Amino acid sequence: MNHELIDRYIYAVTRRLPPKLRADVEQELRSLISDMLEARCGAAPPGEKDVRAALTELGAPDKLAAKYSGDEGKALIGGEYFRMYKFVLKLVLPIAAGGVAFASVLSLLLNGGPESHTLAGIAAAVLEPVGGAFAGLIQAFAAVTFIFAVLERKKVDFGGGNFLDTLPPMPVRDERVKPWEPIAGMALCAAMALLFLAFPQIMGGWLDGAGWIPALDVTVMRGFWLPIALWAVLGIGKEALRLAEGRYTKRLAVAASVANPVIAACAAVAFRSGRIMNPLFLARMGEIFGEEALFNTLFAKGHLIFLGIVMFALVLEVVTFWVKARKYNR
Repeated sequence: MNHELIDRYIYAVTRRLPPKLRADVEQELRSLISDMLEARCGAAPPGEKDVRAALTELGAPDKLAAKYSGDEGKALIGGEYFRMYKFVLKLVLPIAAGGVAFASVLSLLLNGGPESHTLAGIAAAVLEPVGGAFAGLIQAFAAVTFIFAVLERKKVDFGGGNFLDTLPPMPVRDERVKPWEPIAGMALCAAMALLFLAFPQIMGGWLDGAGWIPALDVTVMRGFWLPIALWAVLGIGKEALRLAEGRYTKRLAVAASVANPVIAACAAVAFRSGRIMNPLFLARMGEIFGEEALFNTLFAKGHLIFLGIVMFALVLEVVTFWVKARKYNR
């Protein structure tokens, strides 16, 4: 039978399951609920009260999902907590590993160390971020495990109250966040920070008689490590929230409204100054292109053009998040 509350209940159960199980579980639940309502109402059409009674008898969606997924009865962390525990681990572990590895790279850049052309320098550049990432994984795993073990022991109720009144609404296609979007966003933030802080010299051009000339002043660029690092951290955090939410909500729109102005300020601090451009690169470009205004503008004002694109993207993102959140009334 079709009933909004039944649809929402089944969605609340199946969204917690692996994709390969969802169709079979949905079919089984619909059949089971139909049998329960038939036994309760006979030939009479079931009412709202009958539907709520049948779903209440089935139990909270997270507990039912734990039974179907096989997570129930796990050793340290039980079924209804184990599902959320796995989800949090999948979200936290990559961020922790990437964050500590990034901090290790940043420390090498700022504090110096062995020369990069020596064996010791190469080993440090490779092993310190890898070791830091591994340490971050271990620490994050231990912290998350401890927290969920305490939640299990205290029997904290994630749902609270009558679970039928807090069932998630059925999402429409455009409301859902495609998982690859926030994952790509996190990767882009990390790559941006790595590019501007670790390898800014790769942006430039090969000129006859001069060799490779970086477009950016490497020393000045790395001097803005703090706003660039903060930009990356906020961007990754925002994308992690988008991945966790799974759909466009008001909470996600509020988070973007708070984070994006800070990101914009960080970008402005780093890129509004023409000092980040390499004077030698600008001089050689001027020699090559002479008085051609277009090329002079692109090279001399390139940092401002990039800053403008970033600002526009940040504003557009906030507007998009709010429009979608209001449209779907989340």
